[in-house]
Amino acid sequence: MNLESFLKSLHKLFMRLKSQPVEFILFFCASFSIVILLLMFLFVVKEGSLAFVRLGVQLIFGQRWETNSDLYGGFPLVYGSLMVVSGALVISVPLGICTSIFIAEVLPFQLRDPVKSIIELLASIPSVIYGFIGATFLAPLIASIFELHSGATALTASLILAIMVLPTIVGVSGETISAVPRDYKEAALALGASKWQIIRNVVLPFSKSGMLASVMLGFGRAIGETVAVLMVAGNVAMVPTPPWNYLAPVYPVTAVIAMQMGEAAVGSLEYSALFGLGSILFIITFVVNTIADVIVRRGPVTRGVQL
Repeated sequence: MNLESFLKSLHKLFMRLKSQPVEFILFFCASFSIVILLLMFLFVVKEGSLAFVRLGVQLIFGQRWETNSDLYGGFPLVYGSLMVVSGALVISVPLGICTSIFIAEVLPFQLRDPVKSIIELLASIPSVIYGFIGATFLAPLIASIFELHSGATALTASLILAIMVLPTIVGVSGETISAVPRDYKEAALALGASKWQIIRNVVLPFSKSGMLASVMLGFGRAIGETVAVLMVAGNVAMVPTPPWNYLAPVYPVTAVIAMQMGEAAVGSLEYSALFGLGSILFIITFVVNTIADVIVRRGPVTRGVQL
């Protein structure tokens, strides 16, 4: 490209900017968000590069995390995070989807917005408050019910996270259910379908992609939670025995980073290992949110009404 063609291109760009300023402002804002995300990822990976070079796959699959012995095996930590989040989703997904169906299809229209507002208020409560509630009320209750020495377990953390991700699941699923065309429901009703048959054979098939996306968004919300999990998970860097034992304490990745980052010397292997764990968490969250976005873009999937 010579100078003359470059100047012509630049002139066209300025003319378009002059004629369509709003389009360029929106494009700049969107691009800025992408650049910030990329810079954050590059910074985390750069700071964790020493750990990836020195430890390799040991950072992901190592079985022991003991900073005093320079052992940085992150498998118990990643396993603890996935265990807590899985338990939270098992609790919150059925509750959240049933709640969204009840609000959108059963509850009287005048009460829908107030009830949705009350549920959305759960998202505005600071996570440290959830942590206090879990540590002072839920953990002793779990210890009393199951006769444990301490109620700071994976189950306690899962229950707290389930409450915290509930507004996300209810909100996204509810919007999808509300988007079901009224004509579909009226056609099913004209064919003699009952209320339950309409929900089962029309609403749920139409909304299942949005519901699945809400579950994945809830996963992304839960796996990044820090303070509440730190206060109730028990913080023991070991895989429970047996691995499905939710009454054992765990040490999720976010809790490890929050606890140890302040004491790690900048540039040390421990410092880099913590950033390496952050990189793994970043990638997991990014992949899950991307999959959720793809599912939402696919749109609703419908099938015929079966009476």
